[in-house]
Amino acid sequence: MTASSSTIPAVAVYPGQAGSIHLTEVPLPRPRGHQALVRVRRVGVCGTDQEIIAGKFGSPPADTSELVLGHEVLGEVAAIGADVRSLAVGDLVVATVRRPDGCPACQRGQPDMCVWRTYTERGIIGAHGFMVEEFVDDANYLIPIPAALEAVGVLAEPLSVVEKALRHANLIQRRLNSWAPTTALVLGAGPIGLLGTMLLRAHAMEVVTLARRPRPNPAAAIVEQCGARYVSSRQQSLAAITAELPPIDLIFEATGVATLAFAAMGALGSNGVLVLLSLTGGDATESLPIDRLNRE
Repeated sequence: MTASSSTIPAVAVYPGQAGSIHLTEVPLPRPRGHQALVRVRRVGVCGTDQEIIAGKFGSPPADTSELVLGHEVLGEVAAIGADVRSLAVGDLVVATVRRPDGCPACQRGQPDMCVWRTYTERGIIGAHGFMVEEFVDDANYLIPIPAALEAVGVLAEPLSVVEKALRHANLIQRRLNSWAPTTALVLGAGPIGLLGTMLLRAHAMEVVTLARRPRPNPAAAIVEQCGARYVSSRQQSLAAITAELPPIDLIFEATGVATLAFAAMGALGSNGVLVLLSLTGGDATESLPIDRLNRE
């Protein structure tokens, strides 16, 4: 596709229509006021994007039936509006995804705790994403990063998910005054699972990461390079794996399989925390042993 002088190409879908991914054209963006024009360097693709492409998730902006994909981005500031003071041309930036809707939580700077749930998320819900040559955004939602992090900067968004998970687990456990997790189980070895493994190892925890693919595979290599243990559920059952482990202080669930999360509860030690990090699109129905929630 050849864009005109007033448009640029983008990768989009028709949300709700499986396999509708296509090239489209969007208006050439121009920054105004407190906005910056960002030239895209890298865009990440994760499970959320795959579910949007499969028609299980996502919604377009109000004025169109298309949704431009991409919510993990690294770019370079190409131009700035007259009111921008926090950025300069040439800066490397990553963008936040969610845009607040004005509810009390959003006004407090906590859009992840949005009450009204009328927020938008770029490339996911109600706003075009970053799978485009250039985009414009308010400078408040663009975060400068050092040039030394260019190779990994696109991972800032998924890393923020696992960082928040650990932070909230610690906040919840402040009630104990002495919670110091030393053992962790990570379910899944996709981007979130791998980043979770790295983060927990960086906090000196003993980590076991459980995923489907047998070793050797690239994910297993990354896990083991971090000093964690990789186990394939195709080679060893979850019950057998957890039976070998000491009581687990912290579990990160990053598979989207609800039954697996509930099964893993049995591995939690006293005052352990299970964090649900995955998002399941579509209409999955499972039968779950919810009585586990009432057991000590």
